[in-house]
Amino acid sequence: MATQLRWHYLTRGNRQGPPIVFLHGFMGESSDWLEVTERFENEYYCILPDLPGHGKSISVSAADPLDFDFVALGLVNLMEGLRLPAAVLIGYSMGGRVALHTAIKYRKRFKALVLEGASPGIRDDNERNNRLILDEERAKEMEKVGMARYPEIWYEAELFSTLKRHPEKLDKIKAARRSNDASWMAKVLRELSPGRQAPLWDKLATLDMPVLLIAGDLDHKYKKIAHEMKGCFKDSQVRLMPGAGHNTHLEAPEEFGLALASFLTAS
Repeated sequence: MATQLRWHYLTRGNRQGPPIVFLHGFMGESSDWLEVTERFENEYYCILPDLPGHGKSISVSAADPLDFDFVALGLVNLMEGLRLPAAVLIGYSMGGRVALHTAIKYRKRFKALVLEGASPGIRDDNERNNRLILDEERAKEMEKVGMARYPEIWYEAELFSTLKRHPEKLDKIKAARRSNDASWMAKVLRELSPGRQAPLWDKLATLDMPVLLIAGDLDHKYKKIAHEMKGCFKDSQVRLMPGAGHNTHLEAPEEFGLALASFLTAS
């Protein structure tokens, strides 16, 4: 196992309040969540880390191994360093996969789980292998063109088509993604690929904590996955964000915040 890297993070809100940990998606960073966390700062303590290889969490060599156990341990170590009691854990997309893996592995550290546009993994072996091949191709393209150009390519994917309805936000997010290191981003694509992650579908029923599953109403793939997951968890609910695609907290921050606030109150 690689030397555990030091995670960079932001904090917002009341240090004495219940803690919430927010995990961003691929190529993202801690500040992606700031618009959402504004409404929770009076009552909650919000912790916004940069996931390994993202933002300022690049304090070890990109040559070291990276896997979901490594990331999960890093998150728990961060929480221990901050002396956090059991937290609510929120993850978007890749951050949702990290959140689910971590909640299953360290379930006593979390009191509730929120997954936005996230999946428990690819069940079929052939599909998983095809995804691994695809992410290898993407990683090579990223290394070839560099981060100055790759965000333009990434956000042309159908998954992000609804972001074009918010051109100012899309331009801002692309500009932020260019600050990432290409070698780290290629490494994350390869080593944290859904093609490399073991599917967690058969472990969902082991979680006793309340789970909120958020998806955009226009994100047909992850809307379907959210409903499938609901049938596997012991205590879960699905909230669909109207008019939004994959990145609901960016496209519909007010609606996302309302759904999250309602869930936190009930949990």
